[in-house]
Amino acid sequence: MTVYITTAILLRWLHEPASRDFDLDKLVVVIAHTGNEYTDTLRDAQDVVLPLLARHGVRLVQTGRTQLNTTAAGAGVSIFDDSTHPTRLYADHGYALSDELLTAGTVPQLGSRRCSLRAKGAVLDPIITTLTSGQPYRHYLGFETGELRRAQRDTAYNTDTRYGVYPLLDWQWSRTDALEYLEKVTGRRWQKSACSYCPFQFSSKAGRADALERYRRDPDAGVHALYLEHVAACLNPRQSLLAQGRLIDLITDAGLTEVLGLFAEHLAAQQHALYEVRRVATPRRAATPAIARSVRRLDTGDAAALHATLMELPADIDTTPDGITRAWRHRRGTAAPWAEHFYVVAPSTAIADKQRPGFEALYARATGAVPTLVA
Repeated sequence: MTVYITTAILLRWLHEPASRDFDLDKLVVVIAHTGNEYTDTLRDAQDVVLPLLARHGVRLVQTGRTQLNTTAAGAGVSIFDDSTHPTRLYADHGYALSDELLTAGTVPQLGSRRCSLRAKGAVLDPIITTLTSGQPYRHYLGFETGELRRAQRDTAYNTDTRYGVYPLLDWQWSRTDALEYLEKVTGRRWQKSACSYCPFQFSSKAGRADALERYRRDPDAGVHALYLEHVAACLNPRQSLLAQGRLIDLITDAGLTEVLGLFAEHLAAQQHALYEVRRVATPRRAATPAIARSVRRLDTGDAAALHATLMELPADIDTTPDGITRAWRHRRGTAAPWAEHFYVVAPSTAIADKQRPGFEALYARATGAVPTLVA
């Protein structure tokens, strides 16, 4: 849920007691931090919401991941703060979603909410289970009038102990109603909550304009998004935060020179490595093939020196408009099964070597090569 919508619910409960049918000492507000929220969202929540929670003695539980993998029992999940008088947000604690993305060398995908499920759902579920201790509870969710189907789907998760409640639907509030209420009671125009690199914010013309304006105000957020996209694009030319084109082109066309300059400085400050990347696609009954990838770090050091080594490789060298040079040994076909094989210089600060069991056999089958053991 978008934070400004759930914040509108919370603030109405605090300002208008008649809008709720429970005492505030029965309310527990739970936050799952992803580690990559926009600065203005954190500022508004910390300046406005936390003092109100403290004044009314509302319990705030701040949680997040502490490692990549979590379990339903709560392993890999931690409570950063549990207080009825919160003074700060612990958004910088734990294992950030961007840590996972950089290690994997990828970006969130527009066709999937997997990142939200891993960074939020997988955190909130075990924490809520712990907090409720098997007792019946009401789970309040911020579905607004344009999200009736989402609310209907959510009812499927009701159990003997959990019961979903949707205040905005009961009040017949839309997103606009929630925003107008927040502005009325706080005097601020609240921004949409999102990770600074969330691809869904670029899915409409209005969303792109809003994101670019936020990057103007918060250049570091833009730099972080560009860095994630660059790392992912190095390992896969088809990776992007936009459905069409690249974020760096959007920012360039918008004339955000401060963001571009800071990004260039950040990129130059990173240690780099020469990587071998192979990818293979296997047909399956689903519309999309199954993709397996092998990434090997061959050398680390100065980016210019590694680039010189790359240029000397016996391969087809090309540089794409985004400035990424690759040395191709094998290019993918148009339909699965296909395989690709190239070398590239990329930041080495996070990307982990990766190869699933059986990859060599899959790659050999797609290319007609003899399987080899990669040391």
